[in-house]
Amino acid sequence: MNFHILEQFCKTDLQKEVIGLLKKGYTYRHTADMLGMKSHSSVGNMVKRLGKLRKKAELDKGIADGFTLDKVSTLTRTNDDGKKEVILEWTKSSKDKENELQIIKDTTNYLAEKVANRAEPMRAPVYGDDSLLTVYVQTDLHLGQYSWGKETGTDVNLDIVKRTAFGAISILSETTPKSYKCLVLDIGDTLHASNDAARTKSGHELDTDTRHAKVFETLVDLKIDMIDLALQKHSEVEYVIVAGNHSELVGHYLTAMLKAYYRKEPRFTINCEPTLHKYYKHGKTLLGFHHGHSTPLNRLPEVMVWDRKDDISSTDHRYWLTGHVHKDTVIDNPICRLESFRNLTPNDSWAAGAGFRGHKQAVAITYDKEHGEVARNIANIKLINS
Repeated sequence: MNFHILEQFCKTDLQKEVIGLLKKGYTYRHTADMLGMKSHSSVGNMVKRLGKLRKKAELDKGIADGFTLDKVSTLTRTNDDGKKEVILEWTKSSKDKENELQIIKDTTNYLAEKVANRAEPMRAPVYGDDSLLTVYVQTDLHLGQYSWGKETGTDVNLDIVKRTAFGAISILSETTPKSYKCLVLDIGDTLHASNDAARTKSGHELDTDTRHAKVFETLVDLKIDMIDLALQKHSEVEYVIVAGNHSELVGHYLTAMLKAYYRKEPRFTINCEPTLHKYYKHGKTLLGFHHGHSTPLNRLPEVMVWDRKDDISSTDHRYWLTGHVHKDTVIDNPICRLESFRNLTPNDSWAAGAGFRGHKQAVAITYDKEHGEVARNIANIKLINS
């Protein structure tokens, strides 16, 4: 909370005293005690009221929705009679991250209503082994990335990535066991960029193929094609996506679109949890999903133990599935097996220049309720493009 900004909206001496103490770092409780107020909630209510006045001022001064007022500056001059006259007044604003995310959610939920119930229920497959769960692993797809083959070794654009991703799940769905249920899993960085600014959260500049709106439209089409394919083979399909450092917001609006599109499909479910660590329990098998950008691989066992205390004691086979590093890495920990996966999309100019190399592929893993992992199928990019 920026109490320096709230100070300019104080109208009473008590309000000024309260904000003055809060500016110095005193807590709500200490402030209430020092000023003889009834409780710390009185301080909190006062801050809320001042916050509302601030919001009104933002609107009155034309602050755009999704931004917050940082500072009001005034240019004055002294008249001949010694009085100050305001010549110009302007505001400085910055993006309100919390409000920005809420605007995205509200907008996409509204747009999702436009496509609600578009998908008609599909006929379920005749047979599926309910002791098996197949997970179609997709990580670091980077849809929207652009790479020039002469610079990076392989051309990459929006259509190429879409075609390759669908080709991978087509091959994998033909070769995996006939499990009753499957997860279509995105372990982060589904898009190469989160917006038209084409920069990562850390400010790294990205090479993108086209505008963000077109990339997202292509992503929705791709996911619908992949989910439809999964529904043809498996009796139940669940979509799971976790946030990555390249596309931290896409999951919020993609899940809203898919949930609306498949509203009539009883065999489809979607994980809409906003957490960076997600889980799925299949009998005595516990799966954890995390992109890998915020929690190091070797710390994930303790995260699983803390998050899933009850499931730890009731499972024998525990796995973490991660991405981020674009290569295969495996750690056999006494608590669980930790693994990062290769991605399918070739390098961009930064990765190529940094010396990253390696084969590209997608994988599907099948887990048994009693015995953990029992099958693994691979779709190599050369096989996909052959």
